[in-house]
Amino acid sequence: MGSSATIPFFGLESVVLQAPDGATAIVTCHGAQVVSWIPCGDNERLFLSPKSALDNRSPIRGGVPVVFPQFATYGCLPNHGLVRTRDWRVVALDTDECCGRAKFRIEDCSDTRMLWPHAFACELSVAVSGARLELQMRIENPGLEPFDFCAGLHTYLRVADIHAVRVEGLHAARYRDRTRHDREVVDGDDTLSVRGEVDRIYVDAREALVVRENGRSMHVRAHSFPDVVVWNPWKDKCATLDDMPNDAYQHMLCV
Repeated sequence: MGSSATIPFFGLESVVLQAPDGATAIVTCHGAQVVSWIPCGDNERLFLSPKSALDNRSPIRGGVPVVFPQFATYGCLPNHGLVRTRDWRVVALDTDECCGRAKFRIEDCSDTRMLWPHAFACELSVAVSGARLELQMRIENPGLEPFDFCAGLHTYLRVADIHAVRVEGLHAARYRDRTRHDREVVDGDDTLSVRGEVDRIYVDAREALVVRENGRSMHVRAHSFPDVVVWNPWKDKCATLDDMPNDAYQHMLCV
């Protein structure tokens, strides 16, 4: 039988989801961040840096950070916005005959309104079963004025060797290259192979991508998120990140 329960994860209040078939996921209340996903009969599929602080204050390096209401430094807010370093409430937790599920929620407060003067609520639903991890993000505006925002799920995939990884499904897609001051480029390659620092925002990308490496593949699908970020810091930039081992770039790819 599956089970879902709250547990500590390196000192962080967290939820562990286990489907009846044995698939598991762990989500921290800090940032509502999925930090582990092990499909049924498989190994860990998410990268989590062993140097991540996990101090209930700092961003968690790895897993699936929740981005809202700003992506990266495209605005005046902290990097990737307001919600990845705040505690979310668990509002639902259950297991049925096929899935382990949880729902997390966060609302604006006096601290967020000092940085971003809008009322908001975010919900993240997480479901795990078989070889599937499903995340659903919902943004609410309970205020009287509209607001613009950017939202995303910045997934760190664990890979055995970045040199053997190929991303399929981005051929002919247009992207902004953040390593070249947001220069716009059209991807002319059939597959994306990582041979150096990659920091791209693909605009209006296909909904379904495939990340392949030796002996296995992973399908990444998104609905109502028209853009796709692909990121690997490579050797030099990885060495400048205090919360990443110097060789971590060899074992992760954000898609």
